[in-house]
Amino acid sequence: MQNKRYTTDKIKLKKGEYQRGNNAFAYWWIDNHGKRKFVYAKSLPELRQKEENILRDTLDGINYSKLDSTVNSYFELWKDIKSGIRNTTFVSYVRYYKRYVEPEFGKQKLKNITYSKVVGFLKTLAVEKGLAFGTIRNIKVVLSMVFDIAVRDDVMRKNPCRGSLRELQREYENTSKEVRALTLDEQRRFESFLARPGHYHQYYAVFTTMLWTGMRVGEVLGLRWEDIDFENNEIDVNHILINYDKGKGEGNVFTVNPPKTKCSIRTVPMLPKVKEALLEEKEKQEQLGIHCLSEIDGYTNFIFLNSKGKVLDHKKLNNRLSQICKKINESNPTAPEFPHVHNHMLRHTFATRMREAGADIKATSEMMGHEGILITLKTYTDASREFKSREIAVLQNYYENAK
Repeated sequence: MQNKRYTTDKIKLKKGEYQRGNNAFAYWWIDNHGKRKFVYAKSLPELRQKEENILRDTLDGINYSKLDSTVNSYFELWKDIKSGIRNTTFVSYVRYYKRYVEPEFGKQKLKNITYSKVVGFLKTLAVEKGLAFGTIRNIKVVLSMVFDIAVRDDVMRKNPCRGSLRELQREYENTSKEVRALTLDEQRRFESFLARPGHYHQYYAVFTTMLWTGMRVGEVLGLRWEDIDFENNEIDVNHILINYDKGKGEGNVFTVNPPKTKCSIRTVPMLPKVKEALLEEKEKQEQLGIHCLSEIDGYTNFIFLNSKGKVLDHKKLNNRLSQICKKINESNPTAPEFPHVHNHMLRHTFATRMREAGADIKATSEMMGHEGILITLKTYTDASREFKSREIAVLQNYYENAK
């Protein structure tokens, strides 16, 4: 009969260790809550490595009663106790998690999550899912917040997300979809089409404001008449209108948030073209008897409304842009194909026109509400073929005229 204090190979077992009938090994101990716990291994060396980890975890106060909790269960806990996050940001995090984490990675137990597994998961999102680096970064942010709670609950010794993006950053950081600006010719075609009388002329004011101020779409849609100073030709940017999906079948809702950053609170000069468009919009609404019926978080008297007096939705505005692009191409089939345009492309176009016009980059950055000029230079300014040709000609002229 086999001695339970020895293995079949006559190796002495420690307290709590025993060899099972299938020749595998097990170890039991009493946790800090007085409950008996077990771990298993195929070999004695593997078992004793687990014992060392258990001892270290016990000394560190790791809560074994929750080690079998899944990532998903702690995500639900995070949702209940989260704080300091805007509703719109929170909804975005939940959407990312539900779509990319919950189905597979989220089902794993916390005790099995390691740094290498997190890196592998994020890399899968880049390679197999084809997600942009910015999206992966957002997923990592919400995962890190979830694991932070587990660390504070003494379920995990350290957050396995820490430093995980460094492994991917160099290779995948530039995978974000590139947003290009309209060329000068394309912008003229776009504005010319909107200026014509007809169904799409109703969007002339909102798109002109976006094109000639560089404001974010939420900043433009949130404008109220009291934010416009027609006497000093200035626009006061002090809030942002957001439309988001609350989830759980509650549908989309509007909310008013502070601007994106402190630098986003600013005064934007109003060019004559914008002033004329806004005054035309004001006159049109008065003639048609359109009054603002939307009151959102105490804000009302919004400028850009639909025929029913309700504020515009940025998603529907994008749909109108798609329709406009299609109509521009249909109106002149022999002209170069007009590109698909979306809201953010108009902001990008503003920055590019400012660059081409030789405007001061710091002034442009401040008008766009950026925290520094590097953001403006790196993200928002293209150089058209015509502009680059004109600029390189400066060098040619310099050499030709040099004595």
